[in-house]
Amino acid sequence: MADVADTAELVVENDVMVPMRDGVRLRTDIFRPAGPGPYPVLLQRYPYTPRDGISAMFAQLIARQGYAVIVQSCRGRFGSEGEFYPFVPDVEDGYDAVEWAAAQPWSSGKVGMWGMSYSGFSQWAAAIGRPPHLTALAPFTCSWDWSDSTWYYAPGVLHLGLALSWSGLMTTEEADRRGVPSPLPGFAAGGRLMDEGSFGDPAKLAELIRLELEDTRTMLGHRPLRDVAQLRELAPWFRDHCDHDDGSDPYWQRISAAAHADDIDLPVFHLAGWYDFFAKGNLDAYTALAHDGATERTRETQRLVVGPWNHNCAQVRPDADQNAGMFVDFGPDAPVMRFFAHHLKGELPDYQREEPPVRLYVMGDNVWREEQEWPLARTWWTPYYLHADDVRSLSTQAPADEQPDQYVYDPSDPVPGSLRTGATYNDPVDLEAVADRPDVLVYSTPPLENDVEVTGPVNLELWASSSVENTDFTAKLIDVFPDGTAVPVCQGVVRTGHGVKEPRTPGTPYHYEISLWSTSTVFKAGHSIRLDISSSEFPTFDLNPNTGERITHATTDKTVPAIQRVFHDELRPSRLILPIIPR
Repeated sequence: MADVADTAELVVENDVMVPMRDGVRLRTDIFRPAGPGPYPVLLQRYPYTPRDGISAMFAQLIARQGYAVIVQSCRGRFGSEGEFYPFVPDVEDGYDAVEWAAAQPWSSGKVGMWGMSYSGFSQWAAAIGRPPHLTALAPFTCSWDWSDSTWYYAPGVLHLGLALSWSGLMTTEEADRRGVPSPLPGFAAGGRLMDEGSFGDPAKLAELIRLELEDTRTMLGHRPLRDVAQLRELAPWFRDHCDHDDGSDPYWQRISAAAHADDIDLPVFHLAGWYDFFAKGNLDAYTALAHDGATERTRETQRLVVGPWNHNCAQVRPDADQNAGMFVDFGPDAPVMRFFAHHLKGELPDYQREEPPVRLYVMGDNVWREEQEWPLARTWWTPYYLHADDVRSLSTQAPADEQPDQYVYDPSDPVPGSLRTGATYNDPVDLEAVADRPDVLVYSTPPLENDVEVTGPVNLELWASSSVENTDFTAKLIDVFPDGTAVPVCQGVVRTGHGVKEPRTPGTPYHYEISLWSTSTVFKAGHSIRLDISSSEFPTFDLNPNTGERITHATTDKTVPAIQRVFHDELRPSRLILPIIPR
């Protein structure tokens, strides 16, 4: 029996058990105006703590604007029946939840979905099923695809730190549900901090990251990693995710909205962060639907907002406007609520004409800017060539005869990286110490005479060889301030043996394209543009032992050092392609 609490403005129904097609019932909270309605519905589905302060605050704020707001826990989580397994059940469960919401007597029959991270994935999953009453989506900081540099995999490379830390976090509730001690006490303590609203408190967030790092380090030494003891029973999906090592695998394709793009005929409000590990997938979803959507309506109703945020959208780059989180608001004038008012209520008749399709936060200048497309039509795709004469440098001048650079990549001593994927700025990685390592090649422009705006996808065309058949090359774009402060911008990785028909011949140069994802930043006059090239970023990416095995499946710590060469001559001109915007 649902517990119903009436207030002067809202009716709140907690613990409503909503049946799915297989009989499993999912615990659901409903916030709706006290009047009879009918009201359009905004549905959020996620596997995290229900009724926390932030979720309840947003739900009530939205409900007071004339919506019935539903917050539902995924199966096996926080009172929902069934067993939790990420993503896969959300296609059918999302469909059933949408149609249940549309059939309620207080519902207008129009159902939108909203939320960030997993709540974004659950929106894309529901859209795959095409429920008839699903009307609009607002996925924040999440990807719609598993196959290209999104959450779990860059091509052939596991985003190890994030995969381990997220799976570790998800064990805490499962341990409580089974009545067993948590095998990861740091994640259990971090879960309590999340319940207290750590995302809005920098000190709590720093402590959460420290606790997660401690537990993650205890797992990293296990071999094979796919069978790490702390996750074996409570997070068995981690093993499945390691075994399906490519986002193009059918395992992932069945839950990848990108693979079902022709079936998605919906207005979508995409919100991304330049420093979020899902940024590429967020932007790819907007680009695919806005450019190649199934119908003209789909193409015209996509909206994109990208800010200077990490994944939680509460933190911004330190030199950015600290109030830049305004676009994550759910007040009546917030962009996402104007989007829903138009598509779910039929209000704002001039919305399509007046509302810009793209809003970008341009870092460096620290301003919001409205645009008509992504990538920007006025982009100058400008090559910055790698050089190594007296010093290593970046220049728009093509190279002539130059000798390659060389370093030794020893997997037993990897380059340190952040716990989470993406060029993040709240993990304790000293970029200057990294630059001093002998296995990191640093290429840099002189201090810039004028501002240089880089807005769009960033790519590296790398000519390189290795003494082994299968290795990695990493690349990171960095903004170096006049005082020497190094701020990461974006990064990427390539695994040389992934997806090739013939093994790579040791010592032979090959051409690799490395996506560094996207950014919008102004390298100010006096700053330098820096590119770091290496072969590891650990534990951000899973370590390549250079043996042909993956550490997720290898039973020993065996590694092989590799001699890596980077070429920059007339025939093999390694170059960074920057999307320059005329000033």
